[in-house]
Amino acid sequence: MPYEIKNKLRGPSYLRVVDGATPNLTLEAFSANVGTENVSSVTLTSVKWSVHPTVGSLSVSRNGVVVLNVAQAGYWQHDEMPIANNGEANVLVTVTNGGTALITFSKQATYNVQTQDL
Repeated sequence: MPYEIKNKLRGPSYLRVVDGATPNLTLEAFSANVGTENVSSVTLTSVKWSVHPTVGSLSVSRNGVVVLNVAQAGYWQHDEMPIANNGEANVLVTVTNGGTALITFSKQATYNVQTQDL
C-alpha cells in the first residue's frame, strides 16, 4: 500500500505515504463522509518523515508549487503558521528513493446535517 488516508469528521486528516508513492489527492479525499462533509480547503499542519539518508526526499506540492521539501529524517509542526499556498488545490506528495512520511492536515468544510425540531 503506497499511501493511506484517515479522515475524522469535523477533525483532521492523517496521511501516511510509503516508498516512492506519489498520491495526488483531491479535496474530496480528505472528507470523512462525502455525503456529509464538503471539504473546501486543507492545510498542512505537521509532518514526520524518515527517508533514505543520502538519496531520499519528501516533497509536498500545491497547484504546482513545492511548499515543503525535506530529506533524511525529522519532525515539523507549526499549528501557528500552517502551510496552505492555495488550500483549494490538490495535494501532491512525493517520497523518492524509499522512506515514510506521516502528514497531518487541518481542513475547512461545510456540513450537510439535518437539525432536529425541538
